[in-house]
Amino acid sequence: MLKNIGKYELKRVLGKGASATVYLGVDTFTNAEVAVKVIDTEVFKNSSDGEVLRAQFLNEASLAGKLNHPHIVSILDAVVTEDSGHIAMEYVGGGDLTQRTSLLKLYSTQDAIQVGFKCCGALDYAYRQGVIHRDIKPANIMITKGTDIKIADFGAAYLRHNADKDQVSMGTPSYMSPEQMSGAELTHQSDMFSWAIVLY
Repeated sequence: MLKNIGKYELKRVLGKGASATVYLGVDTFTNAEVAVKVIDTEVFKNSSDGEVLRAQFLNEASLAGKLNHPHIVSILDAVVTEDSGHIAMEYVGGGDLTQRTSLLKLYSTQDAIQVGFKCCGALDYAYRQGVIHRDIKPANIMITKGTDIKIADFGAAYLRHNADKDQVSMGTPSYMSPEQMSGAELTHQSDMFSWAIVLY
């Protein structure tokens, strides 16, 4: 396992996806805990998927310092080179919303409405900054405490100022809006559709 990357000391693995691993890290300058997403270097070498996954990683990295909202995970720092990259994010230690999707652990109706209201506010804010998340699902909604949440993982985000360069369909099929499935133009309603499925 990696021990350090940039100014971050990596403590343990928080999660692993198809193209990156997320570690609990410590900023050695400030001693603050952070989540560090480290790209799998083999991904950039893969001719078939490498270009798309690199574009996703660059998308997320480009949002560093740009989305400042109490219910969006802050992207603190990003470094992307020719064959590697990492993104440092605010660490949210309460797990994600998947733990609240089992029958015995569901939120009450009142609490679910609170979570829904906060997510809608965050998605509205992101859209006004030109960002459509495009992969809203329980695993990308982090729980701070109780009904306080933060939306995470903007790797699949659709940046409206780059719309002409971004024609790839992305997202998680079981949560995707009809326009995502068909390759039609995306609006704020695309994320709202996905969030409605999560809320249901």
